[in-house]
Amino acid sequence: WRLGGLNPQGAEYHPTLRFVASPAAAEGIVVCPTAKNGPVFAIASDRAGDLTDTDAVLWIREMNTPDVPSPIIDSGLVYLCRENGFMLVLDQKTGEEIYMERTHSHRHRASPVLAGGHLYLTARDGTISVLKAGRKFEMVAQNKMGESISASPVISDGTIYLRTFDALWAIR
Repeated sequence: WRLGGLNPQGAEYHPTLRFVASPAAAEGIVVCPTAKNGPVFAIASDRAGDLTDTDAVLWIREMNTPDVPSPIIDSGLVYLCRENGFMLVLDQKTGEEIYMERTHSHRHRASPVLAGGHLYLTARDGTISVLKAGRKFEMVAQNKMGESISASPVISDGTIYLRTFDALWAIR
């Protein structure tokens, strides 16, 4: 499918617009971030062709959206980590804002990861924020690596892998 009109020529045209974040998919929905604080689109996943201005667009979040981090969809919620450290949580079906809370004020470029009912967010200054997944904002922990991080964490078999600019960490 195709969704057009996201960066039309004219007064609103943004010459440096580029899409970095990957879409996220769950049953019946694909959540597509754009960039530069632009909109996030929720698209019905069973459609094909040009979906511009059709009912295949389930909802749109117009602003306060992520630039680089990819979304997560889980248990009826869409998690969007903004570059400025705010976690934005939306209802999957309606796009209604559940909450938007700051996790850490440093730049976030890495995508969040969900494991064991927790969201892991890494900030560029090496701070890792751990949030409990759900409709209520709850910071479980915040740890400082003491090294800069831009890569998303990877979690496998009870080990968290973190790639800093100087090392690869495996934490159990």
